[in-house]
Amino acid sequence: MPLHSFPFFPIIYLLSVLRLALAHGFVHSVVVGGQTYPGWNPFSDPYTSGPPKIVRKIGSDGPVSNTDADIACHHGGNDGTAAIASASAGSEVTFQWAYWPGDHQGPVSTYMTSCSGDCSNFGANDARWFKIDASGYDPSTRQWAAAKLIANGMSWTSTIPVNLAPGQYLMRHEIIALHSSPAQFYPSCSQVEVTGSGTDTPSDSALISMQDLYTGVTFPNIYGESVSFAIPGPSPVSFDGNGGSASTPTTNNTSSNTSTRASTSTSTVSRTVPDAVSTVVSQPSVQCHLGSKRLIRQRSG
Repeated sequence: MPLHSFPFFPIIYLLSVLRLALAHGFVHSVVVGGQTYPGWNPFSDPYTSGPPKIVRKIGSDGPVSNTDADIACHHGGNDGTAAIASASAGSEVTFQWAYWPGDHQGPVSTYMTSCSGDCSNFGANDARWFKIDASGYDPSTRQWAAAKLIANGMSWTSTIPVNLAPGQYLMRHEIIALHSSPAQFYPSCSQVEVTGSGTDTPSDSALISMQDLYTGVTFPNIYGESVSFAIPGPSPVSFDGNGGSASTPTTNNTSSNTSTRASTSTSTVSRTVPDAVSTVVSQPSVQCHLGSKRLIRQRSG
């Protein structure tokens, strides 16, 4: 059959299937106060013009290295955007992933940092962050947090601390994939303006830079019979409502599965950006499936 007469639709379909097979994952949208905000789509947004998004740019759906200068908010995420969502302290924010491969198992965490004013002019790379939730490996179910995210429809819900002082903040949501070595980091940053009457701010001991967070951390072999893993960094902040922060020390238990869930209150949104959320059934990626097979051979040899 001449090339010019070959059906066009099957080619497009095969290309879309191939892209999915080689895919990793990214935050497709963020739900704040019941309103869905579209995330940055690395496959289409660089080539289109549209309204600014509360989710900062990412260079691709692939990972960044923990030694990369852009470990905080991914490649392109250091610079701010003009959009911001308004959320009351104590309200929930849900991060909806477009897809996530089933073999990309590992911990999930969410951090925040104050923009010290306008987030649109705030650089993320040199920021110091405080943890609001984190989940690792649960030995009772032999399940990683990433598996729970997949089971929850590719989504993760975090709670803004109820007594957090108002202002503009970056929320950094991340999955770490441990199916191959070295570990793969998938951060995404969203801009929110916290409202309310809270006066608490994190103590200095609760703050950490992303460049320092994973220094010296040894990630486990997730294919082993016994998995021991302590979630890196400080514990999630615990505000006392008196204008300070009482962050407890990080634990080093085998089943580091800590999380915070503050009381929920009504939140509002600064602008409406309609978006249809579509997710894809989780499956191992071809590229990383081969990498994980190499890792198994290396560790069993």
